[in-house]
Amino acid sequence: MLATSAAFILSACGGGSSGSSGSTANTANLSAAQKSYESVALAANGGMHYLSASLSISTSSTGALTVNPSSVFYTDDSSIPQSLANGAQPLTVTYTSVSSALQVPTIAVSRLLVNGAVYSEAVPPQAQVSYSGQNVQEAYLASDGKTVIRTSLGTNYSVVPLTGLISASPAELFANSAVGILTNTLNGQSLYNQQASWQTGAAYIKVVRQAVGDEAFTYDCVAPVTTGTNPTPCSATISTLENFFPYASTTDGKTYQIGDGQIVTLAGVRAWVANTALGGATTDYRVYYQNNGGIYAGYVIKDGTTLQVAPLGGGTPQDNYYFLNSAAVQSIKSAIVF
Repeated sequence: MLATSAAFILSACGGGSSGSSGSTANTANLSAAQKSYESVALAANGGMHYLSASLSISTSSTGALTVNPSSVFYTDDSSIPQSLANGAQPLTVTYTSVSSALQVPTIAVSRLLVNGAVYSEAVPPQAQVSYSGQNVQEAYLASDGKTVIRTSLGTNYSVVPLTGLISASPAELFANSAVGILTNTLNGQSLYNQQASWQTGAAYIKVVRQAVGDEAFTYDCVAPVTTGTNPTPCSATISTLENFFPYASTTDGKTYQIGDGQIVTLAGVRAWVANTALGGATTDYRVYYQNNGGIYAGYVIKDGTTLQVAPLGGGTPQDNYYFLNSAAVQSIKSAIVF
């Protein structure tokens, strides 16, 4: 049989919070954003679910859809055990495939510089969640379960109910979250039942987040690829930044001169930080830093930076992360045809 294939690719990252109730705390003084957060985030309320997708799907001459096993369509599920009015709560995170035909992928481990040392982020993420003023703060931990390696502040949470046909959902949900991948068709075949409706109580929650403190990420500059706390340096023989430049970065496709950035102290190390942003969805800057007698590569998201997401179809990054509640996830699970 003849087959026509196409690939729909979407990468989404981020994290959520959800939790369970059973709290006896007085929540009357919570801000509007905090009340919205707890209405979804408490485990008893089903938690918050961030959908990620990367699909490679083909159709046969009979119109049957076939999904490449390497495809993924999964949620990052997070929850807290009780109201944050009781004080800081641990964040529980799991990953779940929304399609029974697909597996949850291996989750990449981020590495960050903290006080001059490299730490690997815990996978699944571990965090302590608390209220900070009118906002929601999440402090993420290293794999040692105690070192805070990055912190984000949720400054706005708003819940949007979902009713009626999934196909008639708000345009912003399709444009700015992985739910929008379902709007693709292949040879006229839809990836979901377009007559399916949202289940009772379905909703999504929009979140605006910003970095609290500089987030200094690091990675392997050249081969070999490593997974621990000793990334491969750009140079193991050059020990000072002044002697490192000019440097031709294959990652960025440009040659950096020392005057293209500033030498500062970043996360406890002597680092060169580029003057010009790299151009990702969230504003970040190339970093080269001195450590262990060599020069290593990384990037920094500066304190106060809004964490942004690129729309599915490209274009200007937007400030909101979109999370589904449990009823919305179950609606999608029942509607998809792969």
